[in-house]
Amino acid sequence: MRSLSPLPRRPKLVALVAAGVLTCTAHAASPEYTTVHATELGKVLASERSSAQTLRAALQQTLADLTRYFGTAPSVFSAFADSKDPHAGGATFLVTARGVKMKGLVKCQLGAATTRVVVIYIRADATGAQWAALVQPPQEPPAKPAAEGAASGTTATGSTTVSKGPLTTYNFPDGTGSVGLAEGWTTNAQTVTRLVLLLGPKDQSVSLGGLYTVVTPASTLPHVPGELRGSYGSAAEVFAALVPQFSAMSAKQGGPTRTVDHLIKVDDPKHVLASAQMTVLRFGVTEIAPGGGSKHYQTMVWMGLGPVRHGTFFVTLTNMRAPDATFEKDKPVMFEMLTSVKNNDAVIQRKASKELAAQNQRFEAQQKAMRAQQAANDAQHQQFWDRQREQARSNDNFDEYIRGVRTVEDTQTGVKTSVDLGNVTKIVDDLNEHDPGRYKEIPLRDEVNP
Repeated sequence: MRSLSPLPRRPKLVALVAAGVLTCTAHAASPEYTTVHATELGKVLASERSSAQTLRAALQQTLADLTRYFGTAPSVFSAFADSKDPHAGGATFLVTARGVKMKGLVKCQLGAATTRVVVIYIRADATGAQWAALVQPPQEPPAKPAAEGAASGTTATGSTTVSKGPLTTYNFPDGTGSVGLAEGWTTNAQTVTRLVLLLGPKDQSVSLGGLYTVVTPASTLPHVPGELRGSYGSAAEVFAALVPQFSAMSAKQGGPTRTVDHLIKVDDPKHVLASAQMTVLRFGVTEIAPGGGSKHYQTMVWMGLGPVRHGTFFVTLTNMRAPDATFEKDKPVMFEMLTSVKNNDAVIQRKASKELAAQNQRFEAQQKAMRAQQAANDAQHQQFWDRQREQARSNDNFDEYIRGVRTVEDTQTGVKTSVDLGNVTKIVDDLNEHDPGRYKEIPLRDEVNP
């Protein structure tokens, strides 16, 4: 069997994830949040909701989600609207979860049908560099060139090589790239930086750019309902563990449930990251619609696995699927479309940098305001305790008057004696005539509340 060539990677994708641009499809009433990046100090979560018609509603609903997530209501420090985009805004918050103080940022972007939500939180004592490490992803090497077959006008499809047919170029509206579409195929994808779904005329489909974070059992980060969980291992082991979770998510969103059969490994192409692995899997999948009725498809998946860091690892999925009866016939053209994706790296980098810079600027402004507010709070608290101290010292003066005595200390021996309050000053002065400075009065207020 001929080895499969690895699909072209999109090196800027992870940067957009950390910038909060990549989001997941979620249930309207109670959206699932996907962990798109994490460190030992915090997480970047993303979701979409269709139940919020205004920024205010989106923020209120998201803060309710965070209350359930952290087990206590966050304290909202400030809310803001984007001066350049009336459909974008957010809020900063503080929360103590399991005894650990956290600070965070919520960002919302209203869309025509759904509202994108990104939540970033980190320990309150984290430094600016640690915040940057959370929102700034590691750099990836440049993507490798396409396989030799593509350059020569042919495309490898596992066991055969076929000539390319004509494809119609579809340019993503945001200028981030393009993909070729075969006759009868459609897509409404708006950008190459998120999941791209191509739909065929006879129930075929091709998806590119699926990126997921999987939390391992060793992770110490707070659990997010709906996040993917599993142990790092071979692609087949990880995929088998994720399928039931993907199926449950699909069912919760009103989609079909899915079960996999005859899962086999086809190839192990080299991943562009030296520390990661790429595997091609082939399997059958049964889809059962919510109202009943099932269909069976053949699927081929290119699965990338990133190394474990801070108790998590990433999974990338690119796949092509078609009904059993037509898969072998459809496979060449589906593979051709997979390898036709072109990235406009300049636009992708510009969008990622702009978004990240704006996000960092807003966060730093909020941090500065937080520090100023904290300083004001500290000053107010100090004033309160100063008043309490002065009141206590005044009470001590009264108590001393009622008691009628005051302490006199021999500063050389440390011996203290109670002396009649009416005569204490004269007695100390007389003693100090013979040994200047040796004896001193200690008022009760200085003993009890110095």
